[in-house]
Amino acid sequence: VGSNDIVLDFFSGSSSSADAVMQMNAEDNGNRRFIMVQIPEIISEYDDAYKAGYSNICEIGKERIHRAGEKIKEETGLSADKLDIGFKVFKLDSSNIKKWNADFDNLETSLLDMVYNYVDGRTEEDVVFEIMIKLGLDLTYAVEETAIAGKKVYSIGFGALMLCLDDNITIDVASGMAAMKNKIQPETWKVVFKDNGFANDSTKTNVKEILKCAGLEDDAFITV
Repeated sequence: VGSNDIVLDFFSGSSSSADAVMQMNAEDNGNRRFIMVQIPEIISEYDDAYKAGYSNICEIGKERIHRAGEKIKEETGLSADKLDIGFKVFKLDSSNIKKWNADFDNLETSLLDMVYNYVDGRTEEDVVFEIMIKLGLDLTYAVEETAIAGKKVYSIGFGALMLCLDDNITIDVASGMAAMKNKIQPETWKVVFKDNGFANDSTKTNVKEILKCAGLEDDAFITV
């Protein structure tokens, strides 16, 4: 396995492959990464792992990666900046963004339900990562949070993508994003807002024009 390869294991089980990748990186200062894929196979209630608090094999895998990384750092004396043991966990699910599926016998309720764009129980972070996937961005990109005009703005891939999913967006948010873009100077630039996050249609138009003057292409202004 090359020092910069990505190891993909479609039947990862307890994630022994991830453990091995981190061991190899510690031995030769490599930069290998891993993708572990595993269905959440239920653990028998008679199994020792179940008694220890693990409901499925994915939970065992996550815990093993965490413990193995900490153990390797301890044994090798490497600091976090010299050995990356961080990892992200994703699960396959339906979209976080609601689809229009009207109940014409109760249309008023359907319309009110669509005022909030996202599926109940999903977090803003869930939506952020879904947008990254749909725009073809690497899920390993850095995701940074900042405040602009009192609103939370996500900067992904060092400004390649900026998202603001708050309500009552103002032109000050757009001006702040433009200033951030000019400071960071990303090679590409896309901006995403929540579709009903603008105070009104006039504000939405003005926000788009401010960003366009800052260099944003028409098809790079996206609402969800």
